[in-house]
Amino acid sequence: MKKALFIMALALVSVTMVSAQMKEGKIVYERKVNMYRSITDPEMRARIPEFRTDKFELLFNGQSSLYRTAADDEAPDPFANNGGDRGGQRFNFRGMEATIFTDIAGQTQYEARAFLEKEFLIVDSTKTFKWKISDETKTIAKYLCKKATTTVSSPQMTMRFGGGGGRPRANRDSSATAAAEIKPNEVEVAVWYTEQIPVSVGPDNYAGLPGAILEIDNDNGATVTTAVEITAKYPKKELVQPTKGDKMTRAQFQDSLKKIMEEMQKGGGMRMGGISIRSNN
Repeated sequence: MKKALFIMALALVSVTMVSAQMKEGKIVYERKVNMYRSITDPEMRARIPEFRTDKFELLFNGQSSLYRTAADDEAPDPFANNGGDRGGQRFNFRGMEATIFTDIAGQTQYEARAFLEKEFLIVDSTKTFKWKISDETKTIAKYLCKKATTTVSSPQMTMRFGGGGGRPRANRDSSATAAAEIKPNEVEVAVWYTEQIPVSVGPDNYAGLPGAILEIDNDNGATVTTAVEITAKYPKKELVQPTKGDKMTRAQFQDSLKKIMEEMQKGGGMRMGGISIRSNN
């Protein structure tokens, strides 16, 4: 009798766990970028906070997902003028964000991305990652998560500044311009995913695990994206693929980005201040 009751209890627990799994909804993430990792200029560091924090949201169901800037993330951008207007071109980091729609079944991604008043629609197959699953676990937003790691190629766009030579900062030519170059860069990515949300989705382009990714640590703390709110309710009508922008593949977008930076350099450049911009495309 006791054995029968025990089996019934286990069955009830199993049914409860299955029914508790969420297969559609919305995940709100907070992303923290360590700006000092890419800004080495002491004067620039004095003008801006060490960390830049933004919020994003992931709408998802079993067929598709949409990752975008959170609708309520309307706080003033402290980096819009690079910590202050030095008489040069203003640079808004928010303008580099992408809205990413993933057709899970079709394994296709659509990225709507804007850069310096140009709009792009990047259409390509979903990225594949060689995940290494570990035994480590931790709880994020009340969900039990497992750890997985991988190494990715993350092209690094570097702004180098000229015109000042070796002169003291106070005597440098204020019209100094920036030279841009994109170099290959390999970084380690650690993620935490939960099987309680059995849908292969995650922030940015990351997916391919047996559950939703709730945290991403890119390059040992350079950028950390963590789920802060999870709900089964989401605006279903907004889970649609973007259509606006010049259509191209990821490789073509990288070429276009490089050409834009070269044109900026020829046209007088961008007066910034020791900034290295990373692109995860």
